[in-house]
Amino acid sequence: MKTSKGFTLIEILVVIAIVLIVSTLAVIAVNTARSKQRDATRLSNLRQVQSALEDYFNENNIYPSGQDLPLGDVAQSICLDMDGFQANCVASSSIFLQHVTGTYQSGLDGLVLCGEPTRNAFCYTQTNEGLGYNINFELENALSLVGLTKGVNCALPSGMISGQCE
Repeated sequence: MKTSKGFTLIEILVVIAIVLIVSTLAVIAVNTARSKQRDATRLSNLRQVQSALEDYFNENNIYPSGQDLPLGDVAQSICLDMDGFQANCVASSSIFLQHVTGTYQSGLDGLVLCGEPTRNAFCYTQTNEGLGYNINFELENALSLVGLTKGVNCALPSGMISGQCE
């Protein structure tokens, strides 16, 4: 059966199916790109925190105190100054990081939780009597080139590794 323009119903359905398939593939590609961008932002924020922690260590010969501290928490860890993580930097004279950025939570499964109330975060813990630290963090995607997996990973003074911090 032909339409008034000379197309058969099957031809019209094929065109509609092709448009739907292309649209679906475009949506998947955009969502994948957004997910990878969120992970890139998380890693950038984490590297910035690690750099500030090294500056702190160089000045104090110890990493800041903290046990399962949610980084970027406005009540306790939004600033890193000479005295460690603080709720703000207003009275600080030596500031290592004015704004400690927390994790970008969109897209995560909630595998790394700490703080009160418990929430998904970069979870910082001082280790080895102040000579080390670990930060548990979550990624949406595996980054095999740098050895990180989808899910829980660990940041240490020596770098980042796959899996939960010990």
